[in-house]
Amino acid sequence: MKSKIINVSFNNNFENSSYQIFIGTGILSNCDKILGKFLKNKKVILIHDTFFSLEKGGNKNFINFVEAIKKSTMNVKLISISGGDKTKNIFELNRVLEKSLSYEIDRDSLIIAFGGGVIGDIAGFASSVLLRGINYIQIPTTLLSQVDSSVGGKTGINSRKGKNLIGSFHQPIAVIADIDIMDSLPKREFLAGLVEVIKYGLIKDKSFFDYLEENYKEILNYNQLKLKKIISKSCEIKSEIIKNDEKENGQRAILNLGHTFGHAIESFGKYDGTIIHGEAVSIGICLAFKLSLKMGFCDQSETERVINFFEKLKLPTSFKHIKNFSITASKILEKFKYDKKNRNNQLTFILNKKIGESFIKNDMDIDILTKFLNEEI
Repeated sequence: MKSKIINVSFNNNFENSSYQIFIGTGILSNCDKILGKFLKNKKVILIHDTFFSLEKGGNKNFINFVEAIKKSTMNVKLISISGGDKTKNIFELNRVLEKSLSYEIDRDSLIIAFGGGVIGDIAGFASSVLLRGINYIQIPTTLLSQVDSSVGGKTGINSRKGKNLIGSFHQPIAVIADIDIMDSLPKREFLAGLVEVIKYGLIKDKSFFDYLEENYKEILNYNQLKLKKIISKSCEIKSEIIKNDEKENGQRAILNLGHTFGHAIESFGKYDGTIIHGEAVSIGICLAFKLSLKMGFCDQSETERVINFFEKLKLPTSFKHIKNFSITASKILEKFKYDKKNRNNQLTFILNKKIGESFIKNDMDIDILTKFLNEEI
């Protein structure tokens, strides 16, 4: 299978405002052909998930990747990080920064992130502040990170106040999404990633949502051609949205469909694995459609169609599907205050007029939102 190349560019005046995403199979073992020009004679910090640790016997894709990049540079230092949102904190970031500096890096050094979204977020954030900014490359290893967090340059860590509240915009210089890595992905994580794929159809492309409905069984069986198609399509949709809004000052916010609810749900779970990001966003998207229906923006048949599809995938669709979840509307509203989309102390939500047409709703009425939450909890 040939790799698909997607160009990501931004309409700004900064350097490194474009890069390529390589999507296919068997790319990691031959990545020197893609990355050689970036790595040649450079000092490389490879930040990876502990799941791939060589001390544990490694993983064939990771071993092949390390061997491939050593064809371009022998100066490779490894730093391992445990996956999971609990790791995305200031203490872990500081450990990565100090460890990287101990390798006597310079501004020509670069970081490679090999892992899921947590690894990419921490590694990307670290690269944005080390020596006031060095280059980095994303090697996303989960479906979620391949279609979402590795694309667009958002990096960061969590705060006690909420998710991803500390971070920066820092674009990678290349992304490699190898479908073969999916073999090591637990089914739960794969389904969680599929939520973000579905999101792209819901916000921008109804025909893509139709395709996912029609082909979901083969996708769940890891059909490589269909995986390549949905990963490529997701990246294309996202890159087109962020092209004119790199730092989320406008339309890029629609990529957060379901995330205002989702991030609040995650924070109450304290990132302990009771509910993971994609599952929280699944609930969040269903709630966003229900709220859109309640406010008269979206009709009932479209709302039911979305919820039914998530249920068909055995994903959670409401607060009631979270084990041991006990929370009040007032506490959720408190979490909403820290959402990054808010402007001028007004709550902002992403809602839908129909499948394939999301929009930004500013100045959300608190009374409507409170009544809605009380009905759903």
